[in-house]
Amino acid sequence: MTLIILSTLLIALLTFIVHSIFIRIQKFKLRAKIGLDGPPPHWLLGNLKDIIDRTKEIGWNNAQEWHLELQKKYGDRYAIYFGQKLDIFLCNEEDIKEVFIKNFSNFSDRGVIEIFRETKLNASLLQNTYATGWKHTRSTIAPIFSTGKMKAMHETISSKIDTFLEILEEKSMGNEQWDIYDDFQGLTLDVIGKCAFAIDTNCQRDRNDVFYVEARNFFKNIDLRHNPLVTCSVMIPELMWIWKFLYKFSGLAEAEIPLVQGLDDVYERRRSGEGSDSVDLLKLLLDREDDKTKEKMTKKEVIENCFAFLLAGYETTSTAMTYCSYLLAKYSEIQKKLWEEIKMVKNEGKLDYDSIHSMKYLDAVYKETLRYYPPVIHFISRTCLSDITIRGQFYPKGCSVTVQGNTIHRSESNWDHPDIFDPDRFLAENSETTEKSGNLKWIPFGVGPRYCVGMRFAEMEFKMTIAKLIDKFELGIPMGERDLIPDCNGVIMRPKDAVKLNLKLRE
Repeated sequence: MTLIILSTLLIALLTFIVHSIFIRIQKFKLRAKIGLDGPPPHWLLGNLKDIIDRTKEIGWNNAQEWHLELQKKYGDRYAIYFGQKLDIFLCNEEDIKEVFIKNFSNFSDRGVIEIFRETKLNASLLQNTYATGWKHTRSTIAPIFSTGKMKAMHETISSKIDTFLEILEEKSMGNEQWDIYDDFQGLTLDVIGKCAFAIDTNCQRDRNDVFYVEARNFFKNIDLRHNPLVTCSVMIPELMWIWKFLYKFSGLAEAEIPLVQGLDDVYERRRSGEGSDSVDLLKLLLDREDDKTKEKMTKKEVIENCFAFLLAGYETTSTAMTYCSYLLAKYSEIQKKLWEEIKMVKNEGKLDYDSIHSMKYLDAVYKETLRYYPPVIHFISRTCLSDITIRGQFYPKGCSVTVQGNTIHRSESNWDHPDIFDPDRFLAENSETTEKSGNLKWIPFGVGPRYCVGMRFAEMEFKMTIAKLIDKFELGIPMGERDLIPDCNGVIMRPKDAVKLNLKLRE
């Protein structure tokens, strides 16, 4: 009897393996069948093996450089296999416009690795689908980022930046170097805590604050290098039921549980009337829950969208401001030009919402920083909902279609001298280049209807922080400090090492 059971199990296992290999072989033929080219896939990992091998060889993940190489070798349309899943990459502006904008109805859902569907983000704008309510969620959240509400949040953000500058001044008095990236992360978490949930976190002063600790852990565990469960789910999707069961024991789940529980507690306190006069994201969502004239939002939708805003606003903005500070420290003539503009504005009044948004060179620095080092490079991805042919290219149902931001921003067909950091390219007198910031050659916040809803909030926080930072300090690179190396964690392109700067108080 035992022998029969073992034989049956063995036959079932062999059948499963043979069937999986057959399906995989058929999927690996799909790229050539639809007329696209790309690097040869590994039989198990697909082209994920190329990234793993490169990372082992050089010590960090420079997938953004790899995609530049792929574009040069295979052209403006190429495809790779992430495991056995086909991912088509587009680099041509007309292709991007047709797929992401004109045919949005067929590409409305964000491409998400299946195991990430286990996170508490499925009801959020980051991951929800058109069928599960993306449109009504978007229409609910968008009003929080109106000009009036941005101005209402200005003083709150400014007070958090003042704390940030006080901390930097304290640290600059010592002789030790420190990682300014940590300070930017503490700042953005405190800003989000107040502007999104009306709570006073203490991430800038307390590195044990739960929001600080677990938000960092969450992004650490997105990275394939720190989360083998994600790699396994990509390699062998046939066993997804096992990977989803194991998810609850993963570092990703361990990081998100206290964050979501904390937001649940804030939700209940706000429901009882706390912070009723505040202007913040949570207040707007709670009002939508109570509005009988509009489609009701559930508690789950409210909390998960708050969770998404916490994650998206914290990491991306802190990374962008870190890059900007480093670039201004490296290019002193650009920093000096920005400082001159800041002085001129202060002589005429003060650094407030209106004056900061009127500063043309600050705007140019902001746009050029995001062009040169776009923090989000692997998130402009959509799932093809049904077979479709666009501009002669067939897109099969189920494939992902992706635009890699760094590739667009470093393309010589899009930008003159793309590897040079030059804010002047965005000034009004350079009209041809300025126009590019309004089309699909500058895409740090995404493309089409699913572009980042918090774009204006991020811009305000970035400009206010950098203006006040340069007004107070002269930035420099310490002697012997190595050049910054961008490292991709799968979604975010962030500094590989600590970013250490010299900060000198201005007279």
